[in-house]
Amino acid sequence: MLTHIVQDLRYALRTLRRAPGFAAVVVLTLGLGIGANTAIFSLLDQVVLRRLPVQTPTALVQLDGPGPFMGRTEADRAFSYPMYRDLAEGSGAIATLMARGPASVAFRAGDDDSERVIAELVSGNLFEVLRATPALGRFFTPTEDVTPGAHPLVVLSDGFWQRRFNRDASVIGRAVVVNATPMTVIGVARPDFAGVLANEQPAFFVPLTMKAQMQPTGPPITDRRFRWLHIVGRLAPGVTAAAAKAALDVRYQQVNAGELVSEPRFAQGSAAFKERFAAKTLTLHDASRGLSELRGTLSAPALVLMGMVGLVLLIACANVANLMLARATGRQREMSVRLALGAGRARLIRQTLVESAVVAAAGGGLGLLLSVWLGELLLGVLPLDNLAAVLSTAPDLRVVTFTFVTATVTALLFGLAPAVRGSAIDLNRSLREDTAGAGGGVQHGRLRKSLVVAQVGLSTLLVAGAGLFGRSLTNLQQLGPGFDTSHVVTFSVDPSLSRRPQTAIRQLYEGLLADLRAQPGVTSASMSDEPVLTGNASQRTVSVQGYEPQQGENMNPWTLEVGAQFFDTLGIAVLNGRDFTERDAAGAPPVAIVNETFARYYFGSANPIGQRLGFRVQEDAGRMEIVGVVKDSSYSQVRPGEASGDGSVLRTPTSGVPRVVYTPYQQSEELSEMTFYLRATAAASPAVPALAREAVRRADRGLALYRMTTLTATADASLSVERMLALLSLLFGGLATLLAAVGLYGVMSYTVARRTREIGIRIALGADRPDVLGLVLGEVALLTGLGIAIGLPGAYAIGRAAQAQLFGLSPLDPASLAGAALLLAVVGLLAGYVPARRAAATQPLVALRTE
Repeated sequence: MLTHIVQDLRYALRTLRRAPGFAAVVVLTLGLGIGANTAIFSLLDQVVLRRLPVQTPTALVQLDGPGPFMGRTEADRAFSYPMYRDLAEGSGAIATLMARGPASVAFRAGDDDSERVIAELVSGNLFEVLRATPALGRFFTPTEDVTPGAHPLVVLSDGFWQRRFNRDASVIGRAVVVNATPMTVIGVARPDFAGVLANEQPAFFVPLTMKAQMQPTGPPITDRRFRWLHIVGRLAPGVTAAAAKAALDVRYQQVNAGELVSEPRFAQGSAAFKERFAAKTLTLHDASRGLSELRGTLSAPALVLMGMVGLVLLIACANVANLMLARATGRQREMSVRLALGAGRARLIRQTLVESAVVAAAGGGLGLLLSVWLGELLLGVLPLDNLAAVLSTAPDLRVVTFTFVTATVTALLFGLAPAVRGSAIDLNRSLREDTAGAGGGVQHGRLRKSLVVAQVGLSTLLVAGAGLFGRSLTNLQQLGPGFDTSHVVTFSVDPSLSRRPQTAIRQLYEGLLADLRAQPGVTSASMSDEPVLTGNASQRTVSVQGYEPQQGENMNPWTLEVGAQFFDTLGIAVLNGRDFTERDAAGAPPVAIVNETFARYYFGSANPIGQRLGFRVQEDAGRMEIVGVVKDSSYSQVRPGEASGDGSVLRTPTSGVPRVVYTPYQQSEELSEMTFYLRATAAASPAVPALAREAVRRADRGLALYRMTTLTATADASLSVERMLALLSLLFGGLATLLAAVGLYGVMSYTVARRTREIGIRIALGADRPDVLGLVLGEVALLTGLGIAIGLPGAYAIGRAAQAQLFGLSPLDPASLAGAALLLAVVGLLAGYVPARRAAATQPLVALRTE
């Protein structure tokens, strides 16, 4: 058997060598289809499918405590540190719990410049629970994560060790400075270790109890009303997630009941709040793939793209199957001779399948190379921070395996039908007639036309999808964020990382802002505590004087602390009342400005100016006076209606815009990172970044400046996922249309060749050129029309499945569906015109002699 396969392989290579044009077209077609699938699979695998590189990742679960809460929440599924300690102590033999939280810190080693990096605050048992081993040195232990501030230890990640220390092994024991705190490097993690994170690479790990040093302006670690930690547990052997939840719920409710008594703010809640708070239970999520913000952003688009490239591969397979059928028709005499010499039908089928496997293997190899290029294109249209550091375009074993499996399945998809059809030969008739006369029969023609109809139908799906995603992107670009992003330079600083007192931070910000406003070409300047259009959003529980919230009502609007001239700098109109001024400083009467949606939600048609609100419980509802109302805008990102920290959406059903409360940064309880905005004249804009850097150096030479960019670039980046979908769907739709056109051209050329005698007779009997053109183009129109009719309902179904990725239009968008149908119809007629023109130019005598 093996000997026969080797013989078939050699014969296949010789045969393909004699038909280089056919082989090149087939390999290129398959390479494009397989390459697109491999590139998207590589993205999907790294972001969605891949599990953490730790022992028994399936035993990992992430805890979540959804439900009512009073206080500050930094992230989804977050807990306070005291709650983590309480749950960890009560988990017993059910599960071992570990915790982690991020920290933006200033890092300095020796005389090097200070650098802002992202560190991981982790519980001392994390390395042990994940059964990790260091590449150098050691990890810190649970006993070194007990006393706050007592163990200033650092474990470097492999990437940071390479970038900052050039893999110097003598780094162990080295003294470094983090947020003005001397610390000691005790270890280096292995290259594939990032704790419980996926798609992220922290600079280094420090004990949780170093929180005060890593987050100097944040609430204390003992604050039960500050939820910032993610808790991940490893289930004990033999314990299911359901059993662990049941046991942990008992402890969780005991702790919640204790907090209702011991925490004053909780105790002051309404009876309904207390009842719902005490009844809360935990949810355990699968954490085998790690924790990833990137997954939430890219998983749905990656699945949509995977479906699209799957359709491209099907179209490629149909195209190659058509080419193989045409080739099988031309080889009927060869196959007949082999049958006559004793070869069985199974041997002929195997020979054809081996040829299919050869071209599929070549297509898979080409596809693997093309996938690297397409992967680079993907990373290029996704300008997310540090994306290149966590996603790789280099094929690994999983990607190579996927490519191999795809090539194998592809060989069967396009090779089986030609193999079976090509071996079904009437030996006597085939040996009596020549190749042209045999022609493959009516069944071959029907199969090839069916494949073309399928190609057109699938192409309709992809072209309609490209139209939907393209129009959705256009709608978002036309919508904009609600303010003017042109000629605005933005950057961030965080003087709190050097452990300055709050008074010094306020003075630094006031002086820096005054210096920036004095720069030539700068027309206005301001700042905010959240960088706009970066996906960040802060929320706090609000109480409005005179407003009685309903049970379960979301009272957590977005909040933003801003400086004077903020609305003028960003071009947000003040509709009622006044803007903030320098007089709204610390010690002055607390004030707030709200957006239109907030005013309409709480006050209806009444004038909100002079109304009062607060960020605490009812007795503080009148602490701040509303002094202005500004035009609605979306400061988090261009697409409106983002989710809040508790999973609800902070918007009204009518506007789609979140409720927002703006407060003066000078009246903030605690200042840390701020982002500056400098609006300049068009002529001065290019020089502003250099002027800003000089102003920051004058304020403090040791202050790290980061995220320097323009607001226009930031707005573009906030639509990167939508742009990726639109660009790639357009690319895949164009590729599908090209393949469908090639397939239609091939079928019509084949049909005209088979009907040469018939066409010659028609012309001899008086048919003119338009009649023959109409005959052929009519068949083209029929095939194209059938494909479009089949594809349009499927396009609507795909639009429904991807509706969450659309904005401002429905899956039944007439322009997208009609545009796809029109494009495929025009391309189909153009593809059929050349064979039709060739048929119309047929000479009757030549046609009759051909037969």
